[in-house]
Amino acid sequence: MRPLRRLLACFVLLALVASGTAVAGRGDPKKNFNPADQARAKAMLVRVSDVPGSTGTKSSQSDDDFYCKALDESALTLTGEAESQNISRGLLFVSGLSQVYESRRDADIAWRQGMSAAGISCVREGFRREVSSPNSKFVSFRKIPFPRLAERTAAFRVAATTQGVPFVIDVVVLMQSRAQVAGVSGIVGSTPPRAEVERLGRIVASRMKTAMRGA
Repeated sequence: MRPLRRLLACFVLLALVASGTAVAGRGDPKKNFNPADQARAKAMLVRVSDVPGSTGTKSSQSDDDFYCKALDESALTLTGEAESQNISRGLLFVSGLSQVYESRRDADIAWRQGMSAAGISCVREGFRREVSSPNSKFVSFRKIPFPRLAERTAAFRVAATTQGVPFVIDVVVLMQSRAQVAGVSGIVGSTPPRAEVERLGRIVASRMKTAMRGA
C-alpha cells in the first residue's frame, strides 16, 4: 500500500497546477510572503479534525521538475502559501494546498491559465508523467461537475492504477478574492464519496471567505 500513499502525496503537489501553479522552480511565481497572508493561507486548509477518525502526517516536498509554458507564473507574485498535513482514514486520503497572490489581478491570471485548454492539457500530462512506470498506469484526467462553493470553483478527477490496484483522486480548486486552494481526496479501489468531497469543500470555502474578508 505504501506506493499508493506515495503517489497520492505526489498528486497533492500537482494539484495546484489545476489552478495555474507550476510544480517546480522554472515557471514558479515570485514569493514575497508576509505574516498576514501566511496566516490566511494556513487558516484556509483542511484539518485532521475535519475528517473524524483520521490521522495526519507531515507533507513531503517533491523534486519533480515538470514545467509547462501554459502554466508559467514567473510574472506573478505570492504573498502567502501553506500545505495541509496528509490526512488519512483507512483507504481515504485527503490533503490540500493554499496560495494567496499579491493582487486580484495575479490570482485572475493564474486561474485563467490553469483553466484554459492548454493549462488543463498540461495538468493531464503532469499526472500522466507522475504515474508512468512499469507498475503504474495513468487512466484518465477529466473535469467533473461540482457545486459552486466560492467565487470560482472547478473540479477534476484522476483515475490510475498501481500494481494492478485502481485508485481515483478528486481535485477541487476554489478561488476567493486573491486566494486559491486545491483540495485532494483520493481513495484506493473506489471513487471518493461525493458527499464527503462536497462536505470538505464547503468547510474550506467557508474558511476562505472568512480569511479573505476585506483582504
